Amino acid sequence: MPSRLRHEAFIFDLDGCIYRGNSVIEGAPEVVEALRGKGRKVLFLTNNSTKTPRQFVEKLARMGIAANDADIMTSSIATSKYLRGRRRGRGIERGREGETGRGRGSCYVVGEEGLCAALRSEGFELLEEGRAAEADYIVCGLDMKVTYEKLAAACVAIQNGAKFIATNADPNLPVEGGYLPGAGSIVRLIEEATGVRPLIIGKPSPRIVRMALERLGTTAGETAMVGDTLNMDIKAGRAAGLLTILVLTGAADMRAVSSSRVKPDIVLDSVAGLSTLI
Repeated sequence: MPSRLRHEAFIFDLDGCIYRGNSVIEGAPEVVEALRGKGRKVLFLTNNSTKTPRQFVEKLARMGIAANDADIMTSSIATSKYLRGRRRGRGIERGREGETGRGRGSCYVVGEEGLCAALRSEGFELLEEGRAAEADYIVCGLDMKVTYEKLAAACVAIQNGAKFIATNADPNLPVEGGYLPGAGSIVRLIEEATGVRPLIIGKPSPRIVRMALERLGTTAGETAMVGDTLNMDIKAGRAAGLLTILVLTGAADMRAVSSSRVKPDIVLDSVAGLSTLI
């Protein structure tokens, strides 16, 4: 373990790293404040697609951590920006939108308001269940009110040619006292039903990490990734070339580290351990 980390920026996961459920992890506010006090950049990067950046800002504020919307990148924001770039790359005349005049395209969403708001902000039309078969994209994230009818509509649309996009593939969601089904559980159901694998934008894909680096204005070598999951946070960070720091306050323990092919550069009991390295 290095005696000091000289990195210009730190990317933190939220669930299981900064907080668990509605409880802040001890030492997290102090570490964030210390990093900023030393002139380091901080970005919070979460696969949770259900909330808007403003809602995450408000949640962090209740835990004693100051942030603004630009400090938060969610898998919803990354997904909407990726799709915007894809539409620009294809050109309006080449896709379904060229035939229908729908601008950037249409989406049928299996997800919650955070995802819907992000897509609307980039100019996408969001279709109701009755029009799902017309969608250019099926965009799937965590949906705590998912129904069989909604899943069926998504499957029909994919069979009708819609591109299948997933905000993330986390199988579970860490909460106080355990785990709940995550977005990946819903994504996998649609994948099994259709035989179509989704394009995943969030961690462990390096796509979302590269977007985070662009927002920070730093290179991979200048940035460290801090998270609690080996197969999401650490895998994404390594794929993008960042220093990776695993904290043991979430999904992973030392037995998991020993048996995993994904190895972090540094392992800490919690994010509070960063205080001795900065």
